[in-house]
Amino acid sequence: MESLSKQILRLAWPVIWGQLGMLAFDLVDVFWMAKLGTETVAGVAAAAFLDWAVYSLMGVTTIGCATLVSQAVGAKNKKQAYDVARESFHLGLLVSLFLLFFLWFSSPFIFHWMGLDAKAHAAALAYYQVLIFGAPVFFTFILTGQIFNAYGDTKTSNFILTGAIGLNALLDPFFIFGWGPFPTWGAFGASFASLISFTVGMGIRLYFLRKRGYIDSLTTYRKLSGAYFYRILSIGIPTATARVVWSLVYPLLSTLITPFGMSAMAALTMAHRIEGVAYCTAYGFSVAVSTLVGQNMGRKDIQSARQTAYQGRRLITVILLPMSLLFLLIPEVLMGFLSQDPQVISHGASYLRIIGLLEIFLGWEMVFEGGFNGVGETRPYMLISIPLTLSRYPLAYLLVHRLGGSIESIWWAISLSTLLKGICLNLAFEKLKAFK
Repeated sequence: MESLSKQILRLAWPVIWGQLGMLAFDLVDVFWMAKLGTETVAGVAAAAFLDWAVYSLMGVTTIGCATLVSQAVGAKNKKQAYDVARESFHLGLLVSLFLLFFLWFSSPFIFHWMGLDAKAHAAALAYYQVLIFGAPVFFTFILTGQIFNAYGDTKTSNFILTGAIGLNALLDPFFIFGWGPFPTWGAFGASFASLISFTVGMGIRLYFLRKRGYIDSLTTYRKLSGAYFYRILSIGIPTATARVVWSLVYPLLSTLITPFGMSAMAALTMAHRIEGVAYCTAYGFSVAVSTLVGQNMGRKDIQSARQTAYQGRRLITVILLPMSLLFLLIPEVLMGFLSQDPQVISHGASYLRIIGLLEIFLGWEMVFEGGFNGVGETRPYMLISIPLTLSRYPLAYLLVHRLGGSIESIWWAISLSTLLKGICLNLAFEKLKAFK
C-alpha cells in the first residue's frame, strides 16, 4: 500500500508543476511588459492584485465543489459528485456574471484610488477589462481543475493547464507587439491572448472530464437544482472571503508603496514572481492535503484525515527550507534575472530577504487551508486568516507614517502576519469539531 507521504507527493507534484508553469508564464509576461516600460509593469501588477480578488471570489463555489466532490469520491457516491459539480457550475456562472458587470464599471475608480500614474493606470485598465469580460471562461476553467483534483487526477488537469499556458506564451508577443498580421495592442493584447488560450483549455478539460466519467453528460447541465447550494456556499464562502481580503490588502498596501516610487511597486511585482516558486509548491501541497482529507472524511476515516494534514506540514517544511536560504543569500541575483533597474533590484532584494526568514510558515498556512477545506469546516480558517491579513495595513501604516520606516517596514508587516497565520492555523486544526 502506498505510504501517506507518497500519496501526498503523487497528488502535489502535478499541481506544483502546473503552478510553476503559470509562474513561468507570468515571468514571460513581465519580460514582455518590461519592454513597454516600468509604468506598464506597475499597471499590470495593480491589475493582477485585483484579478486575484476575482479569482478568490470564484472560490465561493469552486472550493465547496472540490470538498464535496472529494468527499463523495471517498464515499463512492458518484451521483452526489455529479450533482455537486453541476450545481457548482450554475452558482459560479451567476457569480462570474455579477463580477463582470460590477468590475467593468468600477475598475477605473479602483485603479485611480491605488495611486497609479497616468500611464500605469491606462495599462492596468487595458489589461484588466479583457479579463473581466472573460470571467465566465476563467471560472469554468478553474472549476474543471477543482473537479479533476477532487478525484485525485491532478496529472491530467495540470497537463492541460500547461498546454494552455504554452499557447498563451506563444501568442503573447504577437498580440502585444503586433508581430505579423496582428495589431499592436500592448497590455490589452497580453490579456486577450490569455482569454483565447484558456478558452481552448476549458474546452479540452470539459472533454476529458466527461470522457473519464468525472461529470455527468453536459446535457444534464440544463437542469437547475439547488439541493447542494447551501453546502457548497457554506464551505466556500469563508475560505473565499479570506482569500479576497488577502488580495484586497495588497491594493491597500499599494497606497503605502507607491509614494516610494513606481520602482517599488514594480519590485514587489517581480519579487512576488520569484516568491511564487515557494507559493506554487505550498499550493500543490494544499491541494493534495485537501483532496486526501476530503476523501478520508467521505470514508469516515477521521484519524487518516488528521494525519494527512500534519504529514503535509512536515513535508512542506523540509521542501521550503532551501528556497528560504536562496531568498536570504542571493536575492539580488534572483532579482537580476527579471530587471536591470538598480532601484527595482534593491527594493525586490530587501523584500525577498525579509520574507525568506519566515517563508516556511507560508507553507504551513497553505497546508492547513487545504486541511480545513477538506474537512469542510472553513469558518475557523476564516476567523484566523482575515484579522491577521488585515493587520498588515495598519502595522505597515504605523511603521511608515508614525515611526518613519522605510519600504522595508511594509515587507516586515507582510512577513510577520504570515508567521502568525501559520502557527495559529496549525493550533486551530486540531480543535475542529469533526475530530471530536
